[in-house]
Amino acid sequence: MKRKIVSIFLMVILLLTVTMPAIFAQTAQEKKQELENKLNDVKDAKQEVTTKKNSVLDEIGELDSQIEEYETEITKLNKKITDLKKSIDKNEKEIKKLEKEFKEKEEAFVERMVAIYEDGQTTYLDMLLSSDNIVSFISSYYMISELAEADKAMMDSIQQQQSKIEETKKELENEKQEIVTSKNKIEEKTKTLNNAKSSKQSKVNSLTAQEKKLQAQIDEFNSAIKEAQKEIDKAIKNSSGYQGSFSGTLSWPVSTSSYGYNIITSGYGRRDQPTAGASTSHKALDIGISYQTVYAPADGYIVTAGWQSGYGNFIMIKHSNSLYTCYGHLSGYKVSSGQTVTRGQAIATSGNTGVSTGPHLHFEVRTNGSYDSRVNPLNYISDSVYSKLIFW
Repeated sequence: MKRKIVSIFLMVILLLTVTMPAIFAQTAQEKKQELENKLNDVKDAKQEVTTKKNSVLDEIGELDSQIEEYETEITKLNKKITDLKKSIDKNEKEIKKLEKEFKEKEEAFVERMVAIYEDGQTTYLDMLLSSDNIVSFISSYYMISELAEADKAMMDSIQQQQSKIEETKKELENEKQEIVTSKNKIEEKTKTLNNAKSSKQSKVNSLTAQEKKLQAQIDEFNSAIKEAQKEIDKAIKNSSGYQGSFSGTLSWPVSTSSYGYNIITSGYGRRDQPTAGASTSHKALDIGISYQTVYAPADGYIVTAGWQSGYGNFIMIKHSNSLYTCYGHLSGYKVSSGQTVTRGQAIATSGNTGVSTGPHLHFEVRTNGSYDSRVNPLNYISDSVYSKLIFW
């Protein structure tokens, strides 16, 4: 009875030794996935804030264009006002000059008329007596009369000029007032636009602060995800419960097509980014198949079978301490974490989950289970398998 109990105890210990590392890896993977989900939510929130911010910045740009147009118009109106003021000042000087000239002519005319009036008939008698004849007298008389008329005509002309200049001045004043009114209206519009711009700039500042806060959260999540990945890598590295050994080559993880070959849609190495979020450093093979069964390429046990960011539905198999295979974008699982599998055993169905452009199987080989240990799967397959591959 004691031997039976001891045997059962040893079996439990052995089972835990085999499965616990996988359980730890799975727990860390779930933790990582939860963090990545939260990270994606924060990234979406930041993108929404950034979109709003860019929209407000575009509105500020439009306001700046309008303000610039108004300021240019104000500059032109200020120049017009300055030019009109110069013209008005010039007219005022001309008016003063004419007023002075008119006053001088008027005083001279009045003095002459007073003198003639005071001399009265004596002047005319003297003119008659001093004249040689009547013709000379009449000529002198008319000369005095014409001089008076000429003075009057000149003063009338001065008054007309003065009136015309004053009218021009009035027109210029009216034009200046209209321009000043227009300028005031534009300045009021500019003030309104500047107030709107200030309000929008405050909104931009607030959104920028939100961006920084969200970016800080993103940085924190990225750090936490790195730590979670370290836990995963550590659990995988310490998964000594499975003592399998690998030698030879890996079997191809999917059935060969009815045409006798398999298509590689994206090979190992650098590539153009096929879609947003996909890596340009493609350390894997993308096998062009639809929703088909995926098989274990060698004996091993399932380190993890669950969702992983980018990969979608994901499986990792440990074949030995120095060889792991990974499968991404799966549509479903046929195994679970901690389960032992044999070469050729069905483990999943290929699909289109995660960051993917269409149904295919993402196939990786890793030397110690960590992401940075990915190597070219073509180095682990036989020549006969390689000969049936077509690279697009």
